[in-house]
Amino acid sequence: MAKVPVHELRKLILPLETAVDAVLELDIEQGGSLSFGVIVEAQIDSEPEPGLTLAVQRRGSESVERRKFTLPVLAAAFIRYCWKCRIPLPRHGSKRIEIAPEGFVFTIEGSVEVIRRHGPLPQGQGGSPREAQPRSALGQPSETASSEAKPAAEESADLQPEISPETASAPSGAPPPSSTPAEQAVA
Repeated sequence: MAKVPVHELRKLILPLETAVDAVLELDIEQGGSLSFGVIVEAQIDSEPEPGLTLAVQRRGSESVERRKFTLPVLAAAFIRYCWKCRIPLPRHGSKRIEIAPEGFVFTIEGSVEVIRRHGPLPQGQGGSPREAQPRSALGQPSETASSEAKPAAEESADLQPEISPETASAPSGAPPPSSTPAEQAVA
């Protein structure tokens, strides 16, 4: 069976506050001590090594501890944070993190192939397959038909499905004969 590619590109914009929350959550789960202190400074570093730097003062102490979190550590913290907050992330796909004016941009890119549910599309001259079909074939009235008023009898006749000799001989309740296995499965 033929398959159709589907590409996904998601960008999560995480402000500095969310990045700090994600890092603190990861630190707590790993038995760290950042949550026992007070954050006195949080800054996004772009050069020489991009990441997040936190300055934490422990309670009852005058000293300030500075901790640097690199982009790979931030990516792990964001994935864990999204999982805990029930933000769905695709398991497969490439993930990257970048610094942005708002904070951090976490990008997930992936692709899957799904089974095509139709036959090949007709190819038009210079246009998309949808443009190659006449408007009435797409279930939309043509421009000439829409500008004229139809009598009620003609409108109701348009709504009736055409009955071919094959479908007329089929017993009631049986699906009409189909040309492809996919159509037979749908019927």
